[in-house]
Amino acid sequence: MNIIESHWRQRQSLIEDAIYFGNDDFIELDGNPNDGYQAGIRASVATLLQADPDPWDDGLDVYWSVQTNNFEIFAGGTAWEAVGFVALEQRSTGRLLWLLYLNNSEHFIKVSLQGSIVLAISEDAPFQFEWHIPIQSPEKLTVTAIHDA
Repeated sequence: MNIIESHWRQRQSLIEDAIYFGNDDFIELDGNPNDGYQAGIRASVATLLQADPDPWDDGLDVYWSVQTNNFEIFAGGTAWEAVGFVALEQRSTGRLLWLLYLNNSEHFIKVSLQGSIVLAISEDAPFQFEWHIPIQSPEKLTVTAIHDA
């Protein structure tokens, strides 16, 4: 089992704003829910671990999960108020496909699947944000403020 997936099983994630893949690659994300996110280049998590050998958030709390025929999707947050995550697993194998971890998304409170898009809701009272995350290219996520919570 790879590093990212092993830590995900313990409900841990690296603490950089990024999408972490089950094969130990990641794509750093820069931005915020109000202005959107820009994706960096895909790289190995080994580069992050060389810079900081203990960069783990060990308190991922799942608030919502849903199973489909092919996937299980998890959403939640941490003890830190603004941190949220969404994770996608292949249901037939239980393997982690990707984990979105953001320090400024707020907690994700709901998740669903609409075709090939993971639809997630995060909340920063009094606002809610709607996230569209393509399964095959999660770095192309979009986020929109939808209404007062």
